[in-house]
Amino acid sequence: MRPSLMLIPLLALAACDRAETPPKTTAVAEAPAGEAPAPQAEPAFQPPSFAGRWAAGPQLCADGAWVFRTDGVATAGEVSCTFKKVEPSASGYRIEAACTHEGSQSDGEIVLSMTDPAPPQSMTVEGGPWDGPITLQRCPA
Repeated sequence: MRPSLMLIPLLALAACDRAETPPKTTAVAEAPAGEAPAPQAEPAFQPPSFAGRWAAGPQLCADGAWVFRTDGVATAGEVSCTFKKVEPSASGYRIEAACTHEGSQSDGEIVLSMTDPAPPQSMTVEGGPWDGPITLQRCPA
């Protein structure tokens, strides 16, 4: 057998090997030789929909608002909570919190149910140091 005929099966086998290997992809755009890759834009931070000032009625927004931050809540009364863990749920958020109220401290779960379409204009607060569900309305900015 001729040496050149022996190469044909080897070349065919090598071509099959290459066809089965998927092309490599990268998430970063490649920069021209000698240049650093362009930085990728970070997604803009979106605070949770509960962040802001809320009150039981519009007349209480000036002096009786609850202030929800991404990491806690403070009411116009003596309740202040630090959020340990915030998890989105189908209807709003489930929050593990440490709360101080009337001079005592307690850990517990707070459930926020958003009752309007985005951005929510009302929500119901349950759990934590509060008795029963409390419905709050978003205060104007």
